[in-house]
Amino acid sequence: MAKETQSKAKKIYNIVSTVIIAAIFVFLVVVVGLMLWQRKSGGDTSIFGYYLFDVLTDSMSGTIESHEVILSKKIDDINDLKVGDIITFVAPSGRLAGNNITHRIVGIALKEDGSVDYFRTKGDNPDITDEDDWQLKPEQVKAKYVRKAKFIGGLRSFLTKWYGYVVLIVLPLTVVGVLIIVGFVRDKLAVEKEKMRTEKLNSVDTLSEEQRNQLLEELKKTNADSDTDGDGRSEN
Repeated sequence: MAKETQSKAKKIYNIVSTVIIAAIFVFLVVVVGLMLWQRKSGGDTSIFGYYLFDVLTDSMSGTIESHEVILSKKIDDINDLKVGDIITFVAPSGRLAGNNITHRIVGIALKEDGSVDYFRTKGDNPDITDEDDWQLKPEQVKAKYVRKAKFIGGLRSFLTKWYGYVVLIVLPLTVVGVLIIVGFVRDKLAVEKEKMRTEKLNSVDTLSEEQRNQLLEELKKTNADSDTDGDGRSEN
């Protein structure tokens, strides 16, 4: 009974651990796939109130490099932003109009009631001096920078290559599929084996007393033959 309980617990553990690993893998692949699709369509990747942005220029070089992926949080209260915060916004005009820009806040103009009227921003790269001097309205600000998403960026870059697709999608799905099939076959064989054992025990229970005695004699004879050595002598 204890062995059966232990075996069942081990089986449940294997199933749960496989499901968790598969879920994490699928989540990461979905996130990266969503990034690639939204990047192609010009949209933003937003998950649970967080954005994943591609940095396409070197205006923040020294802090954030070109082609890195950053994680930014949706702003709950625009008035909580302060000078020095890094924000992502939609450029209202100039050569980058309509594109997402990530810059540092260098100035905040307030209204008479103390709320934000507009922001002034600048990139951290000192070599770039031709930036547009925008006066950003609060509604133009999308999110506040949290950190670099190096793992997601690396995963996305790897996934864009054919061998990355094979390693991260085809191979894991194949392995998971094989494990599921092997587990199913193993469980099926175990069930069949237990069924045969049960049927054998039940068949013995249905034998008459005479048949049981005859079977017992045959078993004794078989055991006696197996205990006889090569010289034909019984080992004592």
